[in-house]
Order: sequence, then structure tokens, then C-alpha cells
Amino acid sequence: MGANDGGVLLGSIISTNVIHPLFGVILLFLSLTVAPLIFGTEVVKTLGTRIVPIQFITLPMLYGAIIATMTWVIIAQRIKYPVSISYTFVGALVGSAIARKVHTHINTIEVLKVFGGLVASIAIGLIVSYIVTKIFNLILRYLSPKVSPVFKLLQVISSLFLVMGYGANDAEKTLSLVYTASLITQSNFAPNPKNIFVISLLSLLFIIGTLFFGANSLLTSGFRLMKSNPKETFLAQTITSATVLTFARFGLPVSSTETLNMSIVGIGVAEKPHAVRYNVVKNLILTWLVTVPASILLSYGISTIFITILK
Repeated sequence: MGANDGGVLLGSIISTNVIHPLFGVILLFLSLTVAPLIFGTEVVKTLGTRIVPIQFITLPMLYGAIIATMTWVIIAQRIKYPVSISYTFVGALVGSAIARKVHTHINTIEVLKVFGGLVASIAIGLIVSYIVTKIFNLILRYLSPKVSPVFKLLQVISSLFLVMGYGANDAEKTLSLVYTASLITQSNFAPNPKNIFVISLLSLLFIIGTLFFGANSLLTSGFRLMKSNPKETFLAQTITSATVLTFARFGLPVSSTETLNMSIVGIGVAEKPHAVRYNVVKNLILTWLVTVPASILLSYGISTIFITILK
């Protein structure tokens, strides 16, 4: 996850040179560790036990879903287009259920809720950012130009909420894997999704992934979609964090990556449409459309191998 989402988050934070990269990394670690304790772990339960009921999930299925998710994320990294791990993992769960022939037990209502939430969050990021930017610019016409530096301070605050939103939603995907594996094996490693030791360990691994493999995603969000100033970054981060935290309260996993990227595009279209790199946007959308069928097929093939070998 750090290789994919960590780079995107850092990209939005440091592209205006307001926050030092080291401080951004520290914010990420704190948010990942604290957010599940503050905002709850409903997303963990949705991904871990509601898409496919826990009694029908086996370890070979889980191995297949995890490796398929990792494979697709690595492919996306190679072509420098970050994908939603939420989309990918849910698709992989469906593929592994088909491989084990328990697909009739997939909770289609939950699947539709998850995909509906993901699409809605992307649309909200795009549309709300466009509208809010227009309103902001109208208000700023009547204020002193001296207000502009205030956005540098506001961006620091919005960065904190952005990473908190990430910790409360996106990061719980990884936590759900540990939680589900603990339930399947009936071990005592993580019987409670709010296990602080497990959360801290996963946060540390996320940071390592961000530092060593997050450069490609960082470039996409921070520099390739559009060069952002502090006001634009503040708006994008605020709208993204509000959206992600709201969905987390309802137990719906959404993608901070896609929501943030579309918020940046919405702001760009409202403010300086010539500066938006539409070829990058088009390729991002194509990557998203391919993600679900690709993850289902990958997971079906990989899970079939694991199920056959580990009978």
C-alpha cells in the first residue's frame, strides 16, 4: 500500500514545498496508527467478513486474493498510474470466491455498496472541488491579497486531516487481511481489529513501502496531473478528507488516491483548465476501468493454483 497510496499522499503534500518530506512521512505514520482507534474499524469488517462471509473464506483463497492484488498494484506502478487497492482487493476477493466455487455466497449487496461508494467518492471529488473552487475564487475577490499566505498554514491542517482520513479508510484494507486471517486460523494474533501492536506494525511497513517504492505515484499526483499552489492543495485535501472520513463512518471503503486525484482535476478545470494534463487523466480513468476485471481474472488464476496445491 505504501508503494501505491503513500506516494500519492506525499505528492499532494510536498508538491508546493510547504511541508518537508520527512514531516509528511511522520504525519502518515501517526495517522495510520491513530485513525482506526479514533474513527472506528467498520471498513475492516466490511472487507474482512461482509463481501464473502467469513465461513466460506479459506487461507488459499486469501493468499490468492492478496497476491493478485499485489501483482496488479505492481503492474500499475510500472506504468506509473496508481490504482485503487479497494477496487483491486474487492475484485480479487470475488475472483478467489469464483475459484473456490463459493461465488453464490458473495454478498452482492455489499459488493454493489462498495463499488457504488468508490464511484461516488470519485464523482464527489471532481464535482464538489469544481464548485467549491468557483465559490472560493468569488469570495477571494473581495478579500485582501494578504490572505493568500494563510493557505500555507491551512494546507498543513488539511494535510493532517487527509492522512487521518486515509488511516480511517484506505489503510484498514491491510488491517482487514490480518483480521480475516486471524479469524480463519482462530489464532489470537489479531482477534480485535483495534490491536495497537498490529496497527503500529502495519503503519511501519506502509512507511517503508512509501520510502522505497512510492516515487512513481508521488510524481503522478503531485506533478503530472497539475502543478498545485497552497490554496489548490488545501481545497483538494479538505474535500478528499471530508469525503473519505464520511464514507468510513458508514463502513464503506473508498480510495483516497482516486478521490484526491479527481479533486485536483476538478480544481484545475475550475481554475486553469489549460494546466490540467488531460492525457494523464484519460490514462488514469482507463486504468481504473481495467482494474476490476483484471483483478478478478488474476485472482481466479492464482487462487485456483493455491486451492489445488493446498488441498
